[in-house]
Amino acid sequence: MTNWKAPGRSTVCPMIYCRDAEKTIDFAREVFGAEEEGARLYRETGALWNAEIRIGDVTILIAEDADGMGFTPFLYVYVPDADATYEKALKEGATPFMPPGDRFYGARDGGVRDPQGNVWWIGTHTVDLTPGEIEAGARAFEKAQKDGAD
Repeated sequence: MTNWKAPGRSTVCPMIYCRDAEKTIDFAREVFGAEEEGARLYRETGALWNAEIRIGDVTILIAEDADGMGFTPFLYVYVPDADATYEKALKEGATPFMPPGDRFYGARDGGVRDPQGNVWWIGTHTVDLTPGEIEAGARAFEKAQKDGAD
């Protein structure tokens, strides 16, 4: 019987369609220690149709945006030190999206946009919270956002 999950892939495999897909792979390798899995598949036009990288226990599929969809998914990557990895990403040419900070959901995280335009959220789990504590934090965050907009 064939397994419903492809060998070596994580259960959830985010897919990135982007400009300069091969540079995206290089960025992930340098910043997050990504390892490439299997062979790359190219379209007849030479555009990268599919490549697989692994960061920790997650497989990410990457392809060139050859169809012009322009869709850039959001990726959340857990790391031991969000601040250090954020700084490493900036040194690799990323631009700040949101600097690292302590969040109401028990993480220290922040986001960058890599040179190819992909958004990477870099986080470190800092505290175990109950669902109620997280919801209370969310409500307080929303209130602060609303009060700041007034």
